[in-house]
Amino acid sequence: MKNRIFSTDSPKAIKSIKYGWLNAIHYLAPHSLSGKDLCSHASIECIKHCLGWHSGQAAMVKHDFELNNVRQSRIDKAQRFMTDRKNYMNDVIISIANEAKKAKKEKMQLCVRLNGSSDIAWEGIAVAIDAKLALRLMYQFNRLFRIGVYKNIMTLFEELQFVDYTKNASRLYRALPKNYHLTLSRHEKNESEAIKALNDGFNVAVIFDQLPTHWHGFPVINGDQHDLIHLHPQGGHIVGLVPKGNKLKKSNSGFVVRGYQEFRKVA
Repeated sequence: MKNRIFSTDSPKAIKSIKYGWLNAIHYLAPHSLSGKDLCSHASIECIKHCLGWHSGQAAMVKHDFELNNVRQSRIDKAQRFMTDRKNYMNDVIISIANEAKKAKKEKMQLCVRLNGSSDIAWEGIAVAIDAKLALRLMYQFNRLFRIGVYKNIMTLFEELQFVDYTKNASRLYRALPKNYHLTLSRHEKNESEAIKALNDGFNVAVIFDQLPTHWHGFPVINGDQHDLIHLHPQGGHIVGLVPKGNKLKKSNSGFVVRGYQEFRKVA
């Protein structure tokens, strides 16, 4: 298997452990950095400050145009996803099964985030299971797996929890698998969509320089405590985040909500 498919040791993933969850995050090269656009609804500022490229080990380069092992791995995976999808998705399936085994051994639940640094509509990505893979999964999950094509990876692993952030508001209104939870991410160009989604009962992630208690009348929760967005209060809440990465912390762009009036600290 080329490259490690999932990360479970990023700072945000590690925070989930104390809540009893193993958080497996799938990182691909964001936007069109792999030669293929994997973030169709990204704004200019979103692209400029993407944490998948400008934070953590991916940001450990002397010059921003340089590649390191982490960046190259994300490019390689993104290109495999686009050019060798069947084999790549087999690797993703096997990796999820391995992470589920690890979680069970450590007496935790598994939460899978497929878009750690991309915005792929995974609900529309079909996966195929042959007899060999079905047998392998059967022994690991102690249930039968139908040989053939599944609508998406969430319906294949119906016992597992999947989560993602998205900037594509239309995805919220689709018939999503019951085990796939989406939270809309606000950027400098989609605030009207974000407010509509809140009014429609969906949660929206917003980056603030300081977390307020409310935003446009909707309550703010601290989204930096963990990445388990399916556990957040639902029904129109703001998942409040603070800037990550040096570029975003120094930016004055509208990607971050700055100087908002209510500055009481959120617990």
